[in-house]
Formats: sequence, structure tokens, C-alpha cells
Amino acid sequence: MQCRLMRRKNFIILTAFLSVTAAGAAWSGNTPELVISDHAGKEVILRTPLAYGQSFTIRYIHSVDHSPVFEVFEAKKGQGLVLKETYFTMFGAGMGHWEGHGKIVQEGRWIKIKDINRPLGSFVLRIGSRGVDHTILLAEKEWNLSQKAPGRRVVVMIAEE
Repeated sequence: MQCRLMRRKNFIILTAFLSVTAAGAAWSGNTPELVISDHAGKEVILRTPLAYGQSFTIRYIHSVDHSPVFEVFEAKKGQGLVLKETYFTMFGAGMGHWEGHGKIVQEGRWIKIKDINRPLGSFVLRIGSRGVDHTILLAEKEWNLSQKAPGRRVVVMIAEE
């Protein structure tokens, strides 16, 4: 009986140690972040945690048909940002399928190009003026880039501290 109690006590101590070690690793500062900075990398427009495997969306209003466009990206370890899908309500100028990348589906009023899975690493984005409203959507939060840096060219990337 005493041997069983000793094993149980050691198991509890080991479990507690492993939990603390895992928590320490999670707080070690190596958490990836979505970073949007000016093209020279001198000014950060947005910096927010973005775990590998987590997605975020860039929403904007198309300049020709004035309807919303959504582009969904995922953070992937070793690949950076990956374009997963895009969706919109109509094929405006520059919108549409590009051969060999994803599949087009109609879901209600939305035209979606799914399964694009195009690794980008990082990419350059020219933020539209107010009215275009380039907006980052992540975990029920929104950041309107067109209010912060309209007309500016920025780099969108994943960074690890």
C-alpha cells in the first residue's frame, strides 16, 4: 500500500513538473505573431499573436463593384502565411479563378475559391483608402488598416520573438 502511495505521489509531482515546464515553454516569448509593418520594416502598423494553424482574414471593399472580398490566410510553421481561400459576391475586375489553384464553389450568395493552399511566406499589400477599408479579422477582433495607413505599402508576415 505504501509503495502504491509513493508511486502516486511521484506521478503527481512529475505531472506537475511537466505542466509547469510546458506552460513555461508557451510563455517563453517564441509565440508567433502576425506583423504588418511599413515596407522598410521601421514602423509596425499591427502586431498581434497568431498561433501556427490559426487563420485570419483580410476583408476589403472591391473598387469596381463595391462589394466585400474576403481572403483567408493561415500561419504555417516553416511556410509563413498560406493563402487558403477567397470569397466574394461577384466576379469584379481581377477576381476569379486562376487555373490549378483551388476549386470554385457557390455557397448561397458567395462565390468561393477554396483549397488554394498557396504558400506566400510573407507578402506586400497596398492598403486602400478609406472606403476600401482593408481590415484584418482575427479571433473576433477587427483592425481597419485603411484608417491607420491608407495608401501605404506594407509587408504582412509572421514573426517569432
